[in-house]
Amino acid sequence: MGGSLVLAAIFLALGYMLSFVFTRFLPGQVSGTMLLVLLIASLLVAYKEWKEAPMLVVFGSLVGFLSEFVGLSFGVPFGRYRYLKFSNATLFNVPIPIILAWGAYLYTSYLAAIALTRDKWRRLILASLLMVLLDLAIDPAMVSAGFWEWFDAGPWFGIPVLNFVGWFTVSFVACLLYTLSARSNPEGSPVLFLPYLATYPQLFHFAGGEALLAVSTSFTIAVVIFGLLLQRYTFERVYGMPSGMGESPNEQHQG
Repeated sequence: MGGSLVLAAIFLALGYMLSFVFTRFLPGQVSGTMLLVLLIASLLVAYKEWKEAPMLVVFGSLVGFLSEFVGLSFGVPFGRYRYLKFSNATLFNVPIPIILAWGAYLYTSYLAAIALTRDKWRRLILASLLMVLLDLAIDPAMVSAGFWEWFDAGPWFGIPVLNFVGWFTVSFVACLLYTLSARSNPEGSPVLFLPYLATYPQLFHFAGGEALLAVSTSFTIAVVIFGLLLQRYTFERVYGMPSGMGESPNEQHQG
């Protein structure tokens, strides 16, 4: 793998970290703008090796917007909820920051999935599951911070199970559209998992009370996955095993 995707991952991770820092000391618009700028920078850098990378953000934002529009109107696929902030920046009552967040988080999760496997169909499943794992932290943290509220409480720190089913479904559909459209199959190292981990500091910042336990649980699982990824990568490097250990020979040479 060349250095473009590594640099793209570093830009994106830096965007999340700077957004967290700016959130603590500056207005929220500044932190959001910083993340958006570095997300675009990440996509521009990734384009050299992975020309379809922007498609992930587009599909994520588009499918996310449609699901939010339907969800706010009919209570599916997430359950019944309403936003308490972002009222000055909406598209058909869907907050624009939420639309952009769907694209950014899907891109982030797919980068992590690239680090985990070479097979594009496994990446589809893994990226969707990573989105759900991330939302185990996002929803409790954002509810705790007063960004939105649920009308029907659920077992995961007040979040209904249907919400996580919805997150997997929306993420899967967006990833499927990308997988069916993309021709390239980029390869990656554990560095590509770092932006995923970098999403958590800001979630810890927003979380309060029991939501801190939800964010901590999600983060711990993510760290364990990253640790296992590092262990596999180190083993492959030391013992000369091919990257993608555990995959079939055809999968190892795919793309």
